[in-house]
Amino acid sequence: MSNEALSPAKQLAHAKSLLMGDSPRKYATICLLGALAGLAAVMFHEVTMKIEAWTVAASLDMSHVKFAIVSFGWVVGGSLFASLLIKFVAPEAGGGGILPTKITFWQDFGFMKARVFVTKFIASAVTLGTGTSLGPEGPAVQIGAGVMSSGAELLQVPKQGRRAYCAGGAAAGLAAAFNAPLAAVTFVLEEIIGDLNSRYLGTVVLAAVMGALVVHAILGAQPSFQAPALASTTWVGYLMSIPVAAFAAATGSVFQRGSMWLRAKSRKWVKIPGGLAPVVGAVLCWVFACSTFLATGHSGVFGIGYQDVTLAIGGTLPWTTAIVLFLGKLAATIAAVGTSGCGGLFAPSFFIGAMAGKLLAGLSALIMPLTPSDQTMLVMVGMCACLGAVIRTPIACILMIFEVTHQFLIVPALLIATMVSLAVAKSLQHEGMYEAMLEQDGVDPNRLLPPRHFKQWREMPVSAIATYRPVVATDLTSEGLKTLLASSKKQRFPVIIDRKLKGVLWRHDAELALQSGKPPEMKTAVWLSPKTAVGDSQEKFLETDADMLCVGDEATGELIGVLTLHDILRGQDALVEEA
Repeated sequence: MSNEALSPAKQLAHAKSLLMGDSPRKYATICLLGALAGLAAVMFHEVTMKIEAWTVAASLDMSHVKFAIVSFGWVVGGSLFASLLIKFVAPEAGGGGILPTKITFWQDFGFMKARVFVTKFIASAVTLGTGTSLGPEGPAVQIGAGVMSSGAELLQVPKQGRRAYCAGGAAAGLAAAFNAPLAAVTFVLEEIIGDLNSRYLGTVVLAAVMGALVVHAILGAQPSFQAPALASTTWVGYLMSIPVAAFAAATGSVFQRGSMWLRAKSRKWVKIPGGLAPVVGAVLCWVFACSTFLATGHSGVFGIGYQDVTLAIGGTLPWTTAIVLFLGKLAATIAAVGTSGCGGLFAPSFFIGAMAGKLLAGLSALIMPLTPSDQTMLVMVGMCACLGAVIRTPIACILMIFEVTHQFLIVPALLIATMVSLAVAKSLQHEGMYEAMLEQDGVDPNRLLPPRHFKQWREMPVSAIATYRPVVATDLTSEGLKTLLASSKKQRFPVIIDRKLKGVLWRHDAELALQSGKPPEMKTAVWLSPKTAVGDSQEKFLETDADMLCVGDEATGELIGVLTLHDILRGQDALVEEA
């Protein structure tokens, strides 16, 4: 609902709540917990880097045969350890981290148990550190959200107030992971909350600032990727941004499609013990990563791969090498994501996009007058376009590339990249990776996320707000009616006989039937298709005297659920609450 629909007093209160919150105590709580969330993310980064230095990185100077054997042990062993830890301690800690955080935010009022983020910390650090091709940002988001959520519980914040802390922790974790507070704020608002004008804005901003200050104090203010200063970008470079962005976005769509295909297949692997599919993905990941290393001498397909991305940005990575790294990272990450490995999508998307930009820039430089700055810019364009195609949060993508490189001159090229990326990605894939995962998991986004405005509310399908387990009458005998009325205080009961809906029984009619000893009178059911818009269902309520509509297939008599006036009011209340 837009601010224009609110009274002036409510608009003023809303504006204050966006930036100020409720009290000085709340400021202090957010600052403290935001700093702790940022500290947890920094510790996660440092532990991951230490494990990498002790495992794969320490093996790079070995002979090829010995390296292949040792790296196999690290990659597969690390994945096996993480998978067993997740399976037996906290299954909610599996996968990337951003999607579980989003579900926690909306379904569980932002409450996350401490064992979930602790397990995520350990499992992801081991998975990434031992060489599986994933990224740290998803785990950092879930870890940060868990720290602030658990902290809010310890401080006895009411349940309905914990969503703000969950969102703030996610922003603090992401800000610390990439040293990118602006991108962290916009990503949390765009992806997790879904509203740039959210009433949680103040909490998210303050927590992200604290996360950034912590990482500055411990690791310094340097960007995640060191880039040479850009001084001589040309119109040729900007012109080349269009095909580079299109190619990188198409690659992002291939990454998404391949990952989702393997994800669906891996859930049907009956011969693989439950929860151990990531180990199979780790084996495949090792095959691609080891082959790439033996062919090029570059280890970026193992783990996070920031070093090779920095080389591509700096112009010291040959474009011929970029081709091999591009193919290896794409295949390895599909294997890891498709088997639900414990890591995020951002870093591999950056890597794949950077290599896509590097190889096109290198090829184009053979026939076009591209300056070194142009080629550096095209690498960043590829990073932005590939990530944008996967996560579909355009503003966050622009700000993130800008913040992780500290290159202001690339902003126009990033704007071009974002527009091209969205156009290409939407033509190839209807939704982004997170939405596709939700649908594959059987979660209806309309039931998970509240509507953002009145028009969206009226256009939602009734399946998003219907009640799917109504109390039904299956026995119309005197004993059956007595049992029904004693067990429920409902006023309306769908009557199901032989698995088909026969009508609707009103409580008053059931009571009269018990008094008279006659069969109860049933009302004719008013049907709705699950796809009927909420606005049309409201009109149906007005047209009839029914206060309960039956959702399902009228032709077969199959009842899926019911829609009541209570469901309508509950949905409208959520709409007003988000205003």
